[in-house]
Amino acid sequence: MSKLGPISHFPFPVSCDSLVLQGLRCEWGAGVLNLVSSLSHFLILTGHWKFNMAPHGKELSEDLKKRIVALHKDGLGYKKIAKTLKLSCSTVAKTIQRFNWTGSTQNRPRHGRPKKLSARAQRHIQRLSLGNRRMSAASIAAEVEGVGGQPVSAQTIRRTLHQIGLHGCRPRRKPLLKMMHKKARKQFAEDKQTKDMDYWNHVLWSDETKINLFGSDGVKRVWRQPGEEYKDKCVLPTVKHGGGSVMVWGCMSAAGTGELQFIEGTMNANMYCDILKQSMIPSLRRLGRRAVFQHDNDPKHTSKTTIALLKKLRVKVMDWPSMSPDLNPIEHLWGILKRKLEECKVSNIHQLRDVVMEEWKRTVATCEALVNSMPKRVKAVLENDGGHTKY
Repeated sequence: MSKLGPISHFPFPVSCDSLVLQGLRCEWGAGVLNLVSSLSHFLILTGHWKFNMAPHGKELSEDLKKRIVALHKDGLGYKKIAKTLKLSCSTVAKTIQRFNWTGSTQNRPRHGRPKKLSARAQRHIQRLSLGNRRMSAASIAAEVEGVGGQPVSAQTIRRTLHQIGLHGCRPRRKPLLKMMHKKARKQFAEDKQTKDMDYWNHVLWSDETKINLFGSDGVKRVWRQPGEEYKDKCVLPTVKHGGGSVMVWGCMSAAGTGELQFIEGTMNANMYCDILKQSMIPSLRRLGRRAVFQHDNDPKHTSKTTIALLKKLRVKVMDWPSMSPDLNPIEHLWGILKRKLEECKVSNIHQLRDVVMEEWKRTVATCEALVNSMPKRVKAVLENDGGHTKY
């Protein structure tokens, strides 16, 4: 029979095997032996007595345990239940006896190995991670070991951080906002928070972007199995010098996309003025007399030449806070356009231009939904006190 470890509840160490039971039978008699046996059985079932034995087999499901108890209540014996459910008699007996002692078929919760880190060490790890969000798990482990003298693995640090709700994530890429930028963004949001959709529907949004021949500059992911990392479908092809790209200027409103113009070479203030006269003015006139033109604070947009041209053409320009691409819905339109281009197989710049122009005309339905999000964007800036938003 397997041995049972000593119990701290008794004033003397107690163990149980066949030799001990025989000795108790001789010295104390059957009555005392039955009492000790019943007490030890209760301690075993309730989990207060620890076994020093080999691991047991697969644990019974709760449904199966309840079936055993139900059959026993119907008057079936251990052997008949075991034969019906194809279990051993000892398994049936232990399940029923546990139910008789505890009133439940569920096992007591297992405590497992004690935690290596104390509550104080866990609080220290939390302070380190919140104080420096870019601190690696290995660095935190070295810091904890240097303070407490206890060696801790990086995996233990990660597990501890996960338990308090901190997970390692790729940081969002956002423009660097200084205090002056936050104040300007907050002022813009306060001025525009009372504007209705009729105002936003008469705004012409504009921006420039670069479109690469071989996809975006961002991080890409692929689904693959082990050993497939070098298959053609699982690699990201690269070309020397980037493979080429095109710069485009575009505009949009709630009514749809406006003109799209390709930029040859490096754009300066004079070239930007030509784009305004050739592409912006026709798109702005479609919105009527209440139309408002939006562009960011790029040096070409704020040059004396550009300001003089817009004044001459009597264009109403929206005051725009710097470092605020999240407030411009056309930024999301660029992202949608580039994702669509990735699905097209393009091999040269000329094909890229044709596909860009074709896909630009197909994004008309998306523009209204993007412009309708402006009240939410303004509200998000106010809630974050001029800071970053999810847009």
